[in-house]
Amino acid sequence: MNLKEELDSYRIDFNIWEKIPCTKQESQKYKKILAEGGTLPKWIYREEYEEGLSTEEFFNIHKSNLSEEEIKEYLMYKKLSMIRTIKNCVVFFTVLTVIGLIAYLLLSLNAIH
Repeated sequence: MNLKEELDSYRIDFNIWEKIPCTKQESQKYKKILAEGGTLPKWIYREEYEEGLSTEEFFNIHKSNLSEEEIKEYLMYKKLSMIRTIKNCVVFFTVLTVIGLIAYLLLSLNAIH
């Protein structure tokens, strides 16, 4: 994969470009093309799960009408959302560890008496 294709892939993955689902008729047509060993037209992609498994659904990619500033703002909010998720995970595991330590100390004190 060249760098341009990888950049396009990131734009799709992070929803910078719009994914418009194809109709059932279009999906059948693209499925037939793939079954015959052909390649999909430019900007037509097959929906995939996180594990890399393909579905029978296809979508068309359109460049969004966002300005560069709006894209930067969108990505900034996306980063903030991810940071908040990481923070919440750290807080959860810290609280879980403290509860575990307190429970261990209480059980240890009961075992001594």
